[in-house]
Amino acid sequence: MLQIKPYEPFHLHATATLWLASWRSTGVTLAEEVTYDDLAARIPVEIAAQWSAFLAWEGDTLVGLLALKPATSCLDQLFILPQAQGRGIGAGLLDRAKREMPDGFWLRTVAANAGARRFYERHGFRHTETVADARLGHEIAIYRWPA
Repeated sequence: MLQIKPYEPFHLHATATLWLASWRSTGVTLAEEVTYDDLAARIPVEIAAQWSAFLAWEGDTLVGLLALKPATSCLDQLFILPQAQGRGIGAGLLDRAKREMPDGFWLRTVAANAGARRFYERHGFRHTETVADARLGHEIAIYRWPA
């Protein structure tokens, strides 16, 4: 049974491990440049900067990460453990995001991440634009909900 709970600092290792595994599973070349240490260092910084983070658990196994930035109506991160994908965990986390930000929100994903783009479109998100990432230059697809 899936349980979604708020992130706690003692979940740092499990969260960074899941985030890295999921990001690398996308096959996006950019993901190979990120390390566990990068993500483990980033999580507390993002939490301090007002991330509202939730973790999806199946028993004692962490299977999903949802990170929101409510101040800017942004779904900032959504990652599912690769071996747990396709079981409705992402949809459950999207439902949580919709409850947390009922007036709507936006998200971005690497334009080359075709799987993520299909997932968001299947769940009623509207692709509004594609822009260049200001720091790294790769293309970013912007989506909005409600569509």
